[in-house]
Formats: sequence, structure tokens, C-alpha cells
Amino acid sequence: METHRTERGADRINQLVESAAELFLEQGYDAVSIDMVISRSGGSRRNVYDHFGGKEGLFIEAVTRLCADISAPLELLEIPKIGEFDKALSSFGCSVLGMVLQPQTLALHRLMASKGHQFPRLAQAIWFGGPENAARILAGWIEPKQADGQFRADISAFDLAEQFLSMLVMAPQLRGLVGIDRHPLNKATIERLSEAAVKTFLQGAITREAKDRG
Repeated sequence: METHRTERGADRINQLVESAAELFLEQGYDAVSIDMVISRSGGSRRNVYDHFGGKEGLFIEAVTRLCADISAPLELLEIPKIGEFDKALSSFGCSVLGMVLQPQTLALHRLMASKGHQFPRLAQAIWFGGPENAARILAGWIEPKQADGQFRADISAFDLAEQFLSMLVMAPQLRGLVGIDRHPLNKATIERLSEAAVKTFLQGAITREAKDRG
């Protein structure tokens, strides 16, 4: 009987956090009240104050869980160690774009853009779990190619990784954040954007003829 009550209590708290996360993403931090969360999830104000200390603690818990949900797929990403560079990078790029442009991910970035100064640790968690993590994974793929002379070594692997990800992500993410792209991009568009970033990253924008003339 005690176990059942404990499980019910844990479920109630999870529902509170999930409902809070939905509301914060939909309406922002300032517009959401504890009563709104309770109205959506059930429970009581006592649950919120006993477990989270109030609205701010509930917000921190909700965003922390969202960060974990978003960063978890990145941890599973692998870039093929063998094969053609462009295909390996394109595959990685498509996976990253697919994650970055998810509506929930965009909503979380909007929320942190407005409240990150108030909750700097949460903003850092989003950064390190997302962009920093993706760059670290890609840098791990680049480093051995620098060591055997396939990639230039006068720029660090991490800086190269960040440059590729900036080319890949910045414009489509910004369009999504400001609402120009109101619907998730289709697979063909994501593949096109990824391939364009890969070509520019690996080959540059200047043609060989122009280099020869220069």
C-alpha cells in the first residue's frame, strides 16, 4: 500500500513538471502562474511548494528535464569513421538540423533567450547540452583526420567543428525562432541545407579557377 502511494505521489509530481514545461514553452515564464499549472495537471499548491519551493524551482526543474530530453539524442549520434567525408558530414548535419529545428527545441531557445539572464545556469545547460555537445562530437571525428594530414591542422578541431555547425544551423534556426518557417522543414530541405554546408566547409566558396587567377 505504501509503495502504491509513493508511486502515485511520484506520478503526480511528474505530471506537475510536464504540465509546467508545456505552459512555460507555450506562454513564457512570466505569464504562467502556479494555479495555471495545477489547473492543467491536478495536484495542489502544497505539492509545488513542498517539492520545488515555488514557481522558480518548478521552472528550473521543468527546463532541466527539457534540456536532458533534447541533449539525449545528441549523445547517441555517431559519425561514420570510414567512407566519404561528404556523406558522413551530410548524415551528421541532417541529424543535427532535425534536432535543432524541432518545435520544442525552438520554443526552449526562445524561452532562454528571454530568461537566460535570470537563470544563467539553465542557459549554460542548454548550451553545453546542445551546441557545445554537437561541436565536441564533430571535433572528435575531425581530430584523427588532422593527425593523418587529411584536414588542415592550423585551426583546432573544435573551432572547425563550430564553424561547420554555424554554417549549418544559424540561418534555418533563426528563421524558425522568429517564425518565418512556421512548420518543421521537410526531409528534402534538411538534406539540401546539410549538403550545401558540407560543400562549403570541405571545398570553400572560391572556385579553383579563381584561385589560379589570383
